Amino acid sequence: MKPKFLILFSLLILLILNILFSISIGPVRIPFDSVTSTIFYYFMGDPYNRIYMLIIFYIRMPRVFLAVLIGAVLAISGLITQTIFRNPLGDPYLTGIASGAALGASIGFLISPFVVEPLAFAFAMLAVFITFIISRVDGEFSPEIMILAGIAVSFLFSALASYLIYLKEVNLRGVLFWLLGGLYGANWNDVFYLTIASLILFPLILYFVPEFDLMLMGDEQAKSMGVDTKRVKLITLLSSSIVTSFAVSMVGIIGFIGLVSPHIGRKIIGESHRFLLPASILIGANLLLASDTIARSNPGGEIPVGIITSFVGAPLLIYLLIRRRFFDRGN
Repeated sequence: MKPKFLILFSLLILLILNILFSISIGPVRIPFDSVTSTIFYYFMGDPYNRIYMLIIFYIRMPRVFLAVLIGAVLAISGLITQTIFRNPLGDPYLTGIASGAALGASIGFLISPFVVEPLAFAFAMLAVFITFIISRVDGEFSPEIMILAGIAVSFLFSALASYLIYLKEVNLRGVLFWLLGGLYGANWNDVFYLTIASLILFPLILYFVPEFDLMLMGDEQAKSMGVDTKRVKLITLLSSSIVTSFAVSMVGIIGFIGLVSPHIGRKIIGESHRFLLPASILIGANLLLASDTIARSNPGGEIPVGIITSFVGAPLLIYLLIRRRFFDRGN
C-alpha cells in the first residue's frame, strides 16, 4: 500500500476506534467489547442488552454521528476557503456565517426555542448573501474584497446580537451555550438532514479537485490552463457555505476545526487535493468527535464543545505555524 493511502487508511481506522470509544463513554460506562457486541447483535435482530441498546442507539450514536458529520463539513469548508483565497488563515466562518447565525439564534431565543435553528440558518445565509454581493466586482468574486466584506458583515451582525444580549431580553444561558457550541441536542433527525446535505456537498467538491490544484498557482495561471475560476469559486464557496450554515444552526459556533484540519492534512499528506480532501475530512471528524467526548466527560458536568476545540485548536495552530516558519527559514 502506498504511503498516502496508508495514511488515509490509518485515519479511517482511528475514526472507527474513536467512534467506538466515544460511544462507550458517559454517565453509564459501557465496556468496549459490550459496545461492539451490542451493535453486532442489534443488526442481527437479537438484542444483546436492552439497556445498552437504548443508550447506544438512541442517546450516544446520534451525537457521535453528528459530531463526525459536522467535523467533516467544517474541515471541507475550511479547506475550500483556504484554497480559493490562497490564505492559510481561511476558515468556514470567513463569509460571516458565525455572526449571522449568532444573530439569528439570539432572535430565536427571544421568540421561542423552537425557531432557534431555522432563524440561525436564515441569518447565516443572509450574512453569506451580503458578503457575496459586496465582493462581486466586474462579474468576478474578489478574494481580498470578500475577506474584508466578511469581516465587516461579521462585526455588524455580532454587534446586533450583542445588543440583544445586552438588553437581557433573551435567554442568556441558552444563548451562551449556543454561542460556545454543543452537541447535547443531537438526534437522528439532525443526522439524517445533515447526511443528505453532505451527500450533495462531498461529491460536488470532489468533482472540482483537479481545478483546486491548478488554482493554487493563481487565478491567471489556472485560467490559462482552462479553469473557469469564476464558476469554481461561486459553486464551491456557495455550496460549502450553505451546508456549513446548516451545520452551525444545529450545534452553534464551533471554532478551529475548519481552520486546523487542512493544516494538519498538508503536514501529513501534502498539497494534492486528491489526498488532502479525504484527509481533512477524516481529521476534522476525529478532532470534533474527540473534543465532544472530552466535553461530555467533564466530572463537573458537560461543557460546551467549542471551549474544548479552542483549547486544543489554538495551541495546535500555533505549533504548526512555528514549525512552518522555522522550516521556511531553513530552506
